Amino acid sequence: MADSSSGSVLVNIFTAPSAAFAAIKERPNPWVPLLLVSIGTALVSYLYLSSVDLAWMLDHQLSQGGNLTDEQRTQAVDAAMKLPKGAYYVFGTLSAPLSYLIYYALLALYFTAVSFATNDGVKFGQWFAAIAWSMVPLLFGLAATFVNLLVSDARFLPPEQLNPLSFANLLAIDTEGASTLERSLLSVSVIALWVVGLLIVGHQVCSQRSIIRSAVVVLGPIVAIAGFVAIAAAL
Repeated sequence: MADSSSGSVLVNIFTAPSAAFAAIKERPNPWVPLLLVSIGTALVSYLYLSSVDLAWMLDHQLSQGGNLTDEQRTQAVDAAMKLPKGAYYVFGTLSAPLSYLIYYALLALYFTAVSFATNDGVKFGQWFAAIAWSMVPLLFGLAATFVNLLVSDARFLPPEQLNPLSFANLLAIDTEGASTLERSLLSVSVIALWVVGLLIVGHQVCSQRSIIRSAVVVLGPIVAIAGFVAIAAAL
C-alpha cells in the first residue's frame, strides 16, 4: 500500500510522481495542495496590489484591449478608483481560492466524464485530488513572483511581468503592442509545462490507460482553448 500521508505525497510529487498519484487515488485529499497554492497566490496578490499604482495598473490593463479611447479609459479608471483600496485587496486575495476551486472542479468534471465514457472507474473526488496535487509546482512560480516583487519597483510593474518564469520574461520579449493571443502565450510560465506533465502522469496512473491516451485527454482541452482564442483574436 502506498504511503498516502500528505507529507509523503508532497515529496513524491517531485521525486516519484507515479507513486504519489497511486497514493492520491487510494486516499484522495486535495485540501493541502489547494490551501498551499491558494494562500501563496493570495499573498502574492496582496503584495502586488499594495505596491502597484492602482490607477496606472487599471489604465494599463484597459489599454491592452485597444477598444477604448484615452478619454473612455480615463473615465473608467476614475470610476474604478472611487472604490476603497481595501476592496481590491479583498477581491485579489479571496478570488484565488474560489478560482482554483472552480478550475479544479471543471477539469475534474471533464476527467470524470471521460472515465464514465471509458468505464475506468475513477470518481470525481479522485480526479479533483489528482488535479490539485498536479498544481503544486505552481508554488515555485509564486515564490519567483514574490521575490520579483521584493526586488523590483512594483509601482509600475505590469501584471504580465510579475512572474519572471514566464516565456516573455525568460526570453526578454516586450509584449507591448502584441496581440491578445501573443500576450496570452507569452505570459505562460515554464512551470505550466511541468503541471501539464504531472496531469498526464496523474491521469495515466489513475485511469490505468496508456500514457499516449492520457496525453490526448489532458491536452485536448488545452488545444481547443488555444484554438478558440486564436479564432477570437483573428475576428
